[in-house]
Amino acid sequence: MSNPPSAKRQRTDGSWCISGQNAADLRNAGSNYLKLLVSNNTAGVLLGKGGAYLRDLEVSSQCCVKLSPSKHFYPGTAGQRVVAIAGSEDGLEAAISAIVTACAEADRQYAEREGRPQDGKTHIQAAIPNTACGLVLGRKGAMVKQISEQTGVPIKIAQMAEATVDGERSVSFAGPVDSVIAAVSKVCKIIQQDATLGQFLETPAEGSGVPVARPSGTPWTPAPPPPAAGTPSVSPYLTTRKGDTGNMDDFPCAITLEVTDAEAAHIIGKGGAFLQSVCQDTGAKVQISKRGEYIPGTQNRSVSISGPMAGVHSAHAMVLERATMIQP
Repeated sequence: MSNPPSAKRQRTDGSWCISGQNAADLRNAGSNYLKLLVSNNTAGVLLGKGGAYLRDLEVSSQCCVKLSPSKHFYPGTAGQRVVAIAGSEDGLEAAISAIVTACAEADRQYAEREGRPQDGKTHIQAAIPNTACGLVLGRKGAMVKQISEQTGVPIKIAQMAEATVDGERSVSFAGPVDSVIAAVSKVCKIIQQDATLGQFLETPAEGSGVPVARPSGTPWTPAPPPPAAGTPSVSPYLTTRKGDTGNMDDFPCAITLEVTDAEAAHIIGKGGAFLQSVCQDTGAKVQISKRGEYIPGTQNRSVSISGPMAGVHSAHAMVLERATMIQP
């Protein structure tokens, strides 16, 4: 088994938490990704003496782990540093356990210095693409509710208006350390279904003023995702061409789902603006049946999404998230 890249920190120009070179290293290290936001105290625990703990973490998990340099904070978080991880599914679970445990240890040390008791809660955030938020939420919020109920950890996804980095939002977790590990791991597994995940590794630092243009259309990393768990009303149909050995992202794909009239109106948006933006951003074609043209035996309308696989799954996630904004 080959060793992961060294945990030695690279020089930085001061503009990036995760630079373009770091992002390339992560993409080369594996096909599963996660970005976590941790306190400066936690970063110190993670590094260990001379960076020894972080090096050991990379070896034990077989993941590539990039920690933003000192004083390089995720925009709008008042001092949260970025930990980006890439590797196998099992490797990411091991890394998540170590990082959340480091958060708990940093909280313990800080409380001890302050001379106060701990509240028994470990806090951590993840930064995920907008398209992945729909997968975590699930239809009408069912998926995030299920994860919270299973782990006992409240999960809060920031609103689009609260976003401080283009195209992504924060997800907050708080609870007992073992429960937080379980909740973060479940969310991590779900967001791997978002084929655009590898595009969101590069991350600017607070106050850098550096814009991050997120490419649309075919995502950086091929990872043909299955339909989101917990969305039984969604029926995906994949069509492949015999003998075609090209990139799976380019294979034709079609997904159909059903929505209420209210959800359909919200997905379309004022003057069709939101629906147009989904098509433009993903390269997929999205069609919604007209009002009154219901799926037989229901009062629901049909949404058909077609095009290259990667664009279809990105559009699917955006449509699902938009639908969850309508309360039943």
